[in-house]
Amino acid sequence: MEILWVIISFFCGSIPFAVVIAKTFKGIDPRKEGSKNPGTTNVARLCGFPYGVMTLVCDILKGTIPVFLSTYLFKQTACEWLPSACAFAAFMGHIKSPFLGFHGGKGVATGIGVLIPLAFPPLLTAVVFCVIVIALTGYVSAGALTLYTTLPFCYYFFDSSHWIPLSLVMLATVVWTHRANIKRLCKGEEKSWRKSKN
Repeated sequence: MEILWVIISFFCGSIPFAVVIAKTFKGIDPRKEGSKNPGTTNVARLCGFPYGVMTLVCDILKGTIPVFLSTYLFKQTACEWLPSACAFAAFMGHIKSPFLGFHGGKGVATGIGVLIPLAFPPLLTAVVFCVIVIALTGYVSAGALTLYTTLPFCYYFFDSSHWIPLSLVMLATVVWTHRANIKRLCKGEEKSWRKSKN
């Protein structure tokens, strides 16, 4: 049953809300326009801020719900690995969605969602760092990388060290999904949110 729930978490995370929302409300396929990334930032740029927020909320919830249910439904068992497994499964479902030919977004919003039920205060602290970096630089990618880089330290300082292995694997994955953004940041070619928003 536990393995089945990990699989369910993967498919929950793989629901491509960015594509659904952009196509439904604006007739735009975010995989073919803008940055061609089916994620929150591209939807916001192509369709407008409200649709970006809608995508953000949906992408967070599709990660939060299966992980929360895994902690609730299986709390009587000794499966200490299950929340981490479900969290990573939903996270990877967004990045490698079978509904999009095993392509997907970069995992930031859904990654936040899967971590909410596990240890909220350290996550909130990392999100604050993320928001500060975005506000100062205008680069969403820099903020996302800051979030996942600071998260293991936040878990350590909030005495939630058992989540550090999961956060390190997620950090490595986010660095990989943002490898093109990192190259552009190093070259000074990354698009600023302030300059590119409508």
